[in-house]
Amino acid sequence: MRGVDGLIRLWKWRLDERRRIVVDLEILRSGIERQMVKLDEELEHERKVATQHYEASLGFANYRKANRERRANLEASREEVIDRIAAAQEEVNAAFRELKKYELVLENWERRERQKQERREQAEMDEAGLQGFRRRQEAPENTPG
Repeated sequence: MRGVDGLIRLWKWRLDERRRIVVDLEILRSGIERQMVKLDEELEHERKVATQHYEASLGFANYRKANRERRANLEASREEVIDRIAAAQEEVNAAFRELKKYELVLENWERRERQKQERREQAEMDEAGLQGFRRRQEAPENTPG
C-alpha cells in the first residue's frame, strides 16, 4: 500500500501546514488585541495628562478622535482575522478528515493482510498436524511384545 502511505504523508503535511496557518493567524489576532490594549492605555495616560495640564487638554479631543479611529481600524482587522481563523480551522478539519480516511484504508488493509497471514499459518499448522496424524496411522505399531 505504498500509494496510501504516500497519501498519508501528503495529508499529514497538508494538515500541519493548515495548523501552522491557524497558529500564525492566532498570533496575529493576539498582536492586534495587544495593540488595542496599548491604545486604551495610551488614551488613559493622555486623559490624565490632559486633566493635569491645560496645554495638553487643548489637543486631547483631536488625540481621542485619532485614537478611536485607530481602535476602530484595529477592531475591523481583528474581526477579519477572526473570520480567517474560522475558515482556516475549517480547512484543518477537512484535512484531518481526509487524513483519517486514508489512515483507515491503510489500517483496514493491514488488518486484512494480518488475517490472511494468520489463516495461512493456521492452514500450515493444520496440514502439519494432519501429516503427523497420517504418519502415525500408517506406521506399523511398534509395541514390544
